[in-house]
Formats: sequence, C-alpha cells, structure tokens
Amino acid sequence: MFVDLKCAMLPAVARVVLISLDGFASFYWTDPRVRMPTLRRLAERGVVARRMECVFPSTTWPTHASMVTGVRPDRHGVVANYVLNRQSGRTEDLTGDPIYDSDRLLRAPTVYDVAHATGRRTAAVDWPCTRRAAGLDFNLPFFKDQRVFESATHPDVWRELGALGLPIDRLGEWSQLPKRFLRDDVVADAAAHVLRRHAPDLMLVHFLCADSFQHLHGPRSPEAYWALEYVDHCMGRVLAALPTGALERDTTVVVVSDHGFLPSDQEIRVNVRLRQLGLLKVEAEGRITESRARFVTNHGAGCVYVLDPADRPSLVDDLRSELAALAGVRGVWGVSDYAGLGLPVPDDNPMMGDLVLEAATGYAFGDDARGDDHLGAPRYRGNHGHRPDHPDIGAFFLAAGVGVRRCAELGTIMSRDVAPTVAHLLQLKLDDVEGKLVTDALV
Repeated sequence: MFVDLKCAMLPAVARVVLISLDGFASFYWTDPRVRMPTLRRLAERGVVARRMECVFPSTTWPTHASMVTGVRPDRHGVVANYVLNRQSGRTEDLTGDPIYDSDRLLRAPTVYDVAHATGRRTAAVDWPCTRRAAGLDFNLPFFKDQRVFESATHPDVWRELGALGLPIDRLGEWSQLPKRFLRDDVVADAAAHVLRRHAPDLMLVHFLCADSFQHLHGPRSPEAYWALEYVDHCMGRVLAALPTGALERDTTVVVVSDHGFLPSDQEIRVNVRLRQLGLLKVEAEGRITESRARFVTNHGAGCVYVLDPADRPSLVDDLRSELAALAGVRGVWGVSDYAGLGLPVPDDNPMMGDLVLEAATGYAFGDDARGDDHLGAPRYRGNHGHRPDHPDIGAFFLAAGVGVRRCAELGTIMSRDVAPTVAHLLQLKLDDVEGKLVTDALV
C-alpha cells in the first residue's frame, strides 16, 4: 500500500503527539468505574474507535512496532517480547532493549524515520524498540536496567535530564515491579520537558504501569483502576506542556494502547512436558542445561524452538499433536500457518519458533521445566499475548485536535493503521504499508 498525501485537503498539522497507554483494553472505555478525565475531555473533541485490533502475539514489542511501521511482525521483524537465541540456547528478554539496537530488530521503516529524513524534529520518551534509533533526535528509550539506561542513552540526553533534577539514577530500580508507577512519573516530567524545550514535530510517549498492575493484580482489579487513573493524570501533565490553544491551531494528539488483558487462573508449563518427553534437561535450581526443543513464553502465547536440525521436521510434527492435547492450550500452529498469523518463518527470522501456541481463556504460559504437573499456579493474575480476535484483547485508539473530526465514534481499526494515519497528518509519505488510513477519523 502507498499512502499518497499530496492531494489531501488537510488542515496544517505542525505537531503530532502519540501517547501509548500500555495495557489499556478497549473494554475499559465503557466501564463507569474508570476515572480518566483527561482522556474523556480529549474524546469530547475527537474520535474514539470501538476497538483497535492488535497483532499476534498481542504483546508490547510486536504491537508497538506495528503501530509505527504500519506492517505486521512478518514484515517488521519484532516477533515477541521474549525469544530464544538459537545459537546460544539462551532466552532473551527484548523488553527494556537490553541486547539489540533498534536497527537489529526493526526490518521496516518507521513513521519517525520518515519524519526525521524530511527534516522534521522527532522525539520519544520510553517508547519500545528505540535503542539508539537513528530516526529520533531526542530519545529516552524504554529500558529496565540502570546499566543499560546509562550506557545506551545518548550522553546529551542523560545530562539534560539530570540537569533538570530528575531522579535518573533511580530509573533502573523504578522499572521493576511493582514500582513502575514511579517510572511513569519521570516519563511524564521528561516528556513535558521535551515538548517545551525541543518542540518536536512528532513526539512518542509510553506509559507502562497500567500494564504492570494488571499483570500483578488482574484486569478490572482495584489496582488496575487506580493505575488507569494515575496514567491519565500523567498524560494530562504531558499535554499541559503544549502551547495554549495548540489543539485548535496546529497539534493532533493520538492516544493508543497495545493490547487488552485477560485474567489468568492457571499456568501451562510446556517445558515440563518437553522434559518428560526427554527433549530437555534441568538442573536442581531449574536452569535448563540441554535441550532438543524448548518453549519460551509470551504470556498468552509462546513458541517451541526445535534445536535438533537433523530431526527437526518429524519432531515438529510429533510435538504439534502432543502439545495440542495439553489442558489449557487453545491452539497450535506450524510454519505453514504463519502467513495467516502475520508471522515470519524461522528460516527468514531465527527469532521465530517452529511452533506457536496460544493459551485458552483463564490460562497463560510459563517457562518453568521443574515438577511433574504441566499446570500450576500463575506467576501473574493478568496476561495478554493471545490472538487479537479475543474480545478482551482489543486495544484503544483516540485522536483529537487539528485535522480530526469531533465527537465521533469509529468502528474497529488495526494497530498497523496508526502509522499511515500519523504520516497523513504530518503530510509524510510512508510507502508499502499494510495499514490503512483511518479516513473516518479525519475532517
């Protein structure tokens, strides 16, 4: 798809602020217990989608990548939050960017790359998969580890935020559960500062703690409602940094989320079954020492990596039927099914597994290989990662400001529609995307 913007009769949009509220499910929008006055005031002057369908797996890294590239994981290359490195045999947690710069993960151009290439000023605070992103002029990436914060953030950014008196020496500590609401407080301050001082034409901001509190306490829990109200307050502080009258004059605000949430009552431990089949070995402490096949969880989904090249085809076939019979498993898909799921095949992207599993409602996956039972108590009370057709996995979309209709409701849109819509607002050319321009949102 090619988004042609030359002929559009579009009001002059000088600035787009794209804000992600991680884990804000679409079902919360009609829940009267949700107190989000900032978001509701924006909705009064803009448009809200009934639902935004995310990608599979419905986790933070793949969906955020789709929202800025306009394509699915088979094209942009970010296939999961957690993957197995086939060469080292070790699992890799991509969240927090501890390992790879963005150009090692992203295989498709982003809307901020295109904006930057045309001379637009770009900035991001806490946006996933942006470590050392060349298309961002100011960037405080989404990190979890203090060492990575300090070594991979540009020194000028680090000095500038430190000079403001922000507690950047505590960001690693505050990135751990359950302290992420403290991190979101810093994100709000940093983003407000960037808007005031650097005035970017495209600004990306990400708030995490609503996701974190739903993992810990479950969706629709008192803690989840508190976290949603808190991130709404943080978002209000960011928007207060815009010049007076900006939304009437030259600015569009787009608020999105990456996925919804499901409660989890039981955890499926696929590696226990693989161990029982003789395909992996475990030390007493639980560390996997040898494996011909290994499972890596992504909460409501996960991948089996077959590491025995000589016996790979037959082992994949045997495991597909074996694992489909496990209690709590909703579906198992092989490489021939990946195109329909929007996923790459392992030969093209080795971060992808040889089988993909999805958990049934009420279940999520774990990585533990110890014990005799493949079912156990869940690590988290809330999870996501399931296929995007699940009703409660639906994400959120709102747009308000210049170029956007007022007081309108949209139907269902896709996460990959965000990038071409943002590009359209900024009158940029974003080539070869799968997402569609959300024309019903625009004047």
